[in-house]
Amino acid sequence: MIKKILFGLFVAACLSANSFAQEGTLLVANRVGGSISMIDLATEIEIVRLPVAPIIPHEVHISPDGRWALTTEYGGNNNPGRHVILIDVVNAQIVGKVDLGPDSRPHTALFLPDSRHAVATMQDSDQLALIDTATLKVVRTYPTGGREGHMVRISPDGSRAYVTSRGGDGHLSVIYLNEDRAPSVIETGLGAEGLAVAPDGSEIWVSNRLQSDISIVDSDSLRVVDVIDARPYAGRIEISESGLVAVPNGGGGQVVPQYARVYDMSSREMLREAAIRDGEPGAGNFGILVRGEFLFVSDPVEKNIQVFDMNRMDEPKILAHGLAGPDGMDWSPLRMGVLDQ
Repeated sequence: MIKKILFGLFVAACLSANSFAQEGTLLVANRVGGSISMIDLATEIEIVRLPVAPIIPHEVHISPDGRWALTTEYGGNNNPGRHVILIDVVNAQIVGKVDLGPDSRPHTALFLPDSRHAVATMQDSDQLALIDTATLKVVRTYPTGGREGHMVRISPDGSRAYVTSRGGDGHLSVIYLNEDRAPSVIETGLGAEGLAVAPDGSEIWVSNRLQSDISIVDSDSLRVVDVIDARPYAGRIEISESGLVAVPNGGGGQVVPQYARVYDMSSREMLREAAIRDGEPGAGNFGILVRGEFLFVSDPVEKNIQVFDMNRMDEPKILAHGLAGPDGMDWSPLRMGVLDQ
């Protein structure tokens, strides 16, 4: 009887803070530490901190089947990286690297729907690489038609890659992965960086970090059909399956009040927002991840992950402590094998 009561209390505690209850593994790229933190969400414990490179990783992304993860050597301005790194999630180990060559500086590497092939931005050469993760080889490269291609996202059917180029006037490039065709390049705004594709593929949202707005591009016409306001230096966007759009602001080396906003994708109205670090002005940037109706925000100053319920955006749950400059995140439904032993 006592065991049943204690179990009930444990379950209630897990569901209490913003009704937060998650399973699987959260991966977090540590920019300062050059590592990937692997956090078991059922226990909320960081199980592994996997060293990946002394050259700063910014992003990490999981394959659709949850088994593999990719991160990149981005590096500093005077020490750019050149490798994409493949990680076995279940065994929490690096299984290989892909060399993109000099003048590549990959920022974002993302799997295609088959969980084998991936694309990676090559920021310094204005190209996108197509990678076979089984052979750890570059299959081909595509020109982006923009300058400083930073973020990439994939259309739901895997036929297109969308790349934001933050140099020059700021552009969104549409790259046709299965065709020998020049990219379509759409001017969105200065500092085009944050990028998200609607769940049905109908729209692409681009945050123009240097002009405090968001461009919404129709995927059929490839035209900007709307522009909405954002807080200064909004640099990331994620869209939930239900159509909630999360946009944090901050970074760019500028000191500004920092918030996380939630928009409605259909109406394009700002629904609510919450202060990060009490809205105190700061210069740091934030990585984000949307999982269900929850928004994970990595905080490099507080060295933790804040988790908001996007339907309320009230006091966040704090997940993980003592991370090393956390930035990009992703989620796998799989649990690390060590936890089954």
